[in-house]
Amino acid sequence: MTLSLHNERAQVRDGWKSLFFILAAMACFVIVGVVGHSLPASVKPFAPSAILITVLGLAITYGATRLEGSRVADLGLRLDGRFLRESVLGVLAGAAMIGVSAAAVMLWADVRLSPMAGPTWAVELKLVATFLGGALFEELLFRGFAFQRALRGMGVWPATVLFGLIFCIAHLPGNLEVGPALLATAMANLFANGVLQTVLYLRTGSLALPIGLHFGWNLLQQSLGFGVSGISSHQAWFQVHFGQQPTWLSGGEFGLEASIFALVLQAALIVLLVATGRRALAARPASPVPSQGLSHATHNVA
Repeated sequence: MTLSLHNERAQVRDGWKSLFFILAAMACFVIVGVVGHSLPASVKPFAPSAILITVLGLAITYGATRLEGSRVADLGLRLDGRFLRESVLGVLAGAAMIGVSAAAVMLWADVRLSPMAGPTWAVELKLVATFLGGALFEELLFRGFAFQRALRGMGVWPATVLFGLIFCIAHLPGNLEVGPALLATAMANLFANGVLQTVLYLRTGSLALPIGLHFGWNLLQQSLGFGVSGISSHQAWFQVHFGQQPTWLSGGEFGLEASIFALVLQAALIVLLVATGRRALAARPASPVPSQGLSHATHNVA
């Protein structure tokens, strides 16, 4: 193992590229925090922080690819009809997963939902912008340039595990008081979600499905009144009432993504995607030209 910045071809090593991108992303959060804190109250309802984090995420991604001599489209951001279709499919998939998880906790974890007046359309649009900006930025970080350079340098599963762990650390509950059981379930869920999103990227070669799923998952979870990674909101369509069952069943204040039911669902989807990918690869006729690049990585994970 070498810590030198450049390889034998005088190019910056992929590991350093990945690290520099992560540091740049952390700087983006600092900038958004400082700017958001200084904005006047009359501007904050228009979700300027969500817009700024999206712009900064795209900017550092563009800058990283330009410095390397590659293109943003090569990262899975080719904005065409297929990208739009997969994005919509991802939103529906994320919403369906939350719907199934919500139904499970209502059936088996003594959770009830009572309707509320709900947010105004202006607030709802702000929530959409916030969750869309967050989904885009996080997927650019956890499945975009930094991950893909780690993938190239480390291999599929080491990079997948590493960024799954980073994803967990980035979503630690902070000041939310949770017991060890709920914390363990939440971290396992977050890790599984990171792996699931990565497998979706590797299977499609596009960030469309991960972005859509991330957005649909968070938006519906919040709309139903559940917390989103421990962040609760009073701007929801329902109020959640927790019964006497353990919080690792319902997810408690952390949200459905800390429920054992969501964990089982995600694990099942990961196994299904990997298994079907292997069968598809086994049934594919041998190519006279060896697979390279992303397709080769996809084959390894599938």
